[in-house]
Amino acid sequence: MPTLAIARQGALQARPVDLPRLPPCVVPRPALVQRLLASESRLRLLRAPAGAGKSVLLGQCARMTPATIEPLWLDLGGRALSAAQLCKRLAAALQQPLAADEHSEAALLELLHQRSGRLWIFIDDYPRADDGELDACLDRLFAAAPAQVTWWVACRRTPGWNLPRLLLQGDLLELQGEDLALDGEALDELLATLQLPLPDDLRQALLQFSEGWLAAIRLLLLDADEAALRQRLQSGCPLLRDYVQREVLAELDEELLGDLHALALLPRFSASLCEHLLEGRGSDLLHGLQRRQLFLRSLDSSGSWFRLWHPLAQVLRQLPGAPLSASVHVRACQWFAQHDDIREAVEHALQAGQIEVAVNYLQRFSQEQLLQGHSVAQFLQWREELPAWLFASSPRLIVLQAWALIICARFDEAAECTQALAHFLPQPDARRQRKLLAQWQALSGVLARQCGRRDARQHCLEALQALDESGWSQRILCYQALAQQYLAENALAQAQQALDEGLRLARLHGSLIYEALLNTDHCLLLEMQGEAGRAAELAEQSLALLRDGFSHSPVVGRLLLLRASLLARQGLEEAAQLAYRHGLQEAEYCGDAYTISGYLGLLELAESRGDLEEAYQWLQKAERAMQWSHVPEVRYRGVLQLQSGRLLLRQDQVGRAREVFTQTLQQLQQRQQLAPSGFYDLLPRLRLHLAVSDLLLGHRAAAEHALRLLLDECQLSGHRSLACECRIALVECLLHQQQESAAEALLRVAIDEARQLRLLRPLQELQQRQAQWLERVLPGEAGSSLYQRLFEPASAVDEPASAGTALLSSRELAVLQLIAQGLSNQEIADRLFISLHTVKTHARRINVKLGVQRRTQAVAMAKAQGLMGD
Repeated sequence: MPTLAIARQGALQARPVDLPRLPPCVVPRPALVQRLLASESRLRLLRAPAGAGKSVLLGQCARMTPATIEPLWLDLGGRALSAAQLCKRLAAALQQPLAADEHSEAALLELLHQRSGRLWIFIDDYPRADDGELDACLDRLFAAAPAQVTWWVACRRTPGWNLPRLLLQGDLLELQGEDLALDGEALDELLATLQLPLPDDLRQALLQFSEGWLAAIRLLLLDADEAALRQRLQSGCPLLRDYVQREVLAELDEELLGDLHALALLPRFSASLCEHLLEGRGSDLLHGLQRRQLFLRSLDSSGSWFRLWHPLAQVLRQLPGAPLSASVHVRACQWFAQHDDIREAVEHALQAGQIEVAVNYLQRFSQEQLLQGHSVAQFLQWREELPAWLFASSPRLIVLQAWALIICARFDEAAECTQALAHFLPQPDARRQRKLLAQWQALSGVLARQCGRRDARQHCLEALQALDESGWSQRILCYQALAQQYLAENALAQAQQALDEGLRLARLHGSLIYEALLNTDHCLLLEMQGEAGRAAELAEQSLALLRDGFSHSPVVGRLLLLRASLLARQGLEEAAQLAYRHGLQEAEYCGDAYTISGYLGLLELAESRGDLEEAYQWLQKAERAMQWSHVPEVRYRGVLQLQSGRLLLRQDQVGRAREVFTQTLQQLQQRQQLAPSGFYDLLPRLRLHLAVSDLLLGHRAAAEHALRLLLDECQLSGHRSLACECRIALVECLLHQQQESAAEALLRVAIDEARQLRLLRPLQELQQRQAQWLERVLPGEAGSSLYQRLFEPASAVDEPASAGTALLSSRELAVLQLIAQGLSNQEIADRLFISLHTVKTHARRINVKLGVQRRTQAVAMAKAQGLMGD
């Protein structure tokens, strides 16, 4: 008989006839077997639905009973029996039958105490019907039996035992249905045994449909090839339907069966919903389903929401006698509407065929709800499926459409919605007229910002003046749009003020989702200001805020992508890779246009590894995803061209790269277009890479002038990250002009700042073009990575050349080297691209640390202590 069962023949104590026959093609489950065998618990309980593989797993463990332990196998067949009958059967299995007049429980305990060796008692298929007397008897046996007795029980229901007490005492190991469900690895082993190779999509479909339920998998695969399996998954499996009817449903009364039919129509349910749906039987029903182990899957950690296992629900929906689905969905719709879950209410109204009711509920949908789960995608799907006139029937629905379309960057369609609001003017009274115009103004402002138009500020400011307290959510979005406009204009201080106002409003109204939404731009602001550590901390705090109430949201996706970007800037590429994929998956699930950030982040990681082929693939995927989602080019074209130019630079196609940078910059400037959301420094970055291109083409003076000008602008606005990148580019500019000493001094300043900013990527780019020089001037052990040299705690970058008592930072040492060359403070400031005040401050600190009064004394003391070469 073919089997995958694991057995150690030398350890068997039970005779083969005493144990149940293992079915063909047994999945070994070594992790579960080992977990059970290694446990020290006195009760090992397998509590799971029919067909979960309890008996087989119990039999596998029995066959591996150590030689020093005596096994005893008792199959009760799930049938009812009294406590006395159970005790007599156990005694008979011990080959010491009880006399007819003996008190069964006490006599059995005496027999157990008389035994000297260890004993494993396996009880398979414990009675399925509730029996308080039987359960109490076993509970007492567990407590009173000697310590050398271990109980193994497999059952379909939750027995009335004191399981919490046993758990606290360390005497209970319990495996439930979720534990016994097959995972991908176990399914692969089963398919290999059956010699049935399946394509990945079909294998995943089987696992998803069955949820790992062993009986469902075996019946679906029985005598099936690939085509037959696809057919069974799509239209149902008669064998599985028959099994469910006989093994799961046959013992249920008509009322419980009808309730299950109703629950099978719902994607999720709670006790309160069941009470409303089933006229007061909800709590008892859920308790009964949990007690009977009837394929109930918990959806949250608090045990409030549940659903039926997919295969059982599908079979129930296909069986005759199910209630009319419309009546179930109508009652569910009512309950969700009463509890302000409008998305679910709308979905159930549509399932019931009540389109007018669905539209009425749609008008109660809030902008905040659009940021929860995949509400945007669902809302727009309803828009596609329902008659167009329904969504154009009220200003409220038009406004909601516009906000949903803005989230997924379908700006042209959003603009059509704002124009459609004109059909509802004038309003019946002045108050409603002002309110509708304010909503139009807010929509126009946010839409203008997303399109990079400069009139966004005026629209948002006017909307903020007109919106009343009821429009607090639109006010928050206007503040966010203003902040984004200021970020794109490099006005970082004003962006901070706008974000602070928006956060105040969000917290005033207790909106976690809007607070987290604003924090996405706050993180980007902090990153620009060189506060990468604070940005990472804020991103984590925001994710923690959403963790309990928002399992899925476009905002969660954006925060995950931000976290990935912050990891990548430090050179933590492996962690960033995983974070980007996680964030991209979330953004795609929610239909958010910020997916482009994930694609471009993965592109940059591939470029950093030198895998330019993969980088180009990510570039193409990004463009294709934007086009498939009907995102206008204004949202992504400039960013893609920047990345395309970077890749050309990496391939030493400098002329073509310069053409791309120049053309993109000119297009944005001619259209007076600002950078899209999430890429606020697009224009200065284009200028930076254009200057680098000029440098590599030999236009050194033009490159230095452009870099100096950009550096001054960044320092003035507080964009420390880009300022640091400019300094590193200027290091290369000085090298091209044969000013190695000045380049080395400026590099020390740039490295000192890069370490503070946790900014590795621009130094990696410098290393790609100036590897030999950087290897010579950058301290570090041979073979150590750039990351190790800069960011490891023991890094020598900020250490002096000697372990003397007067310790100088790398920036102070750079200033001292230029002092030694005879440069004035102003010349040092110009050479290092820092302010005159900063140079004077460094000079004063150098004198204090070295214990001298004059510049010449500082140089001499530094040389004497080995901090500088002669």
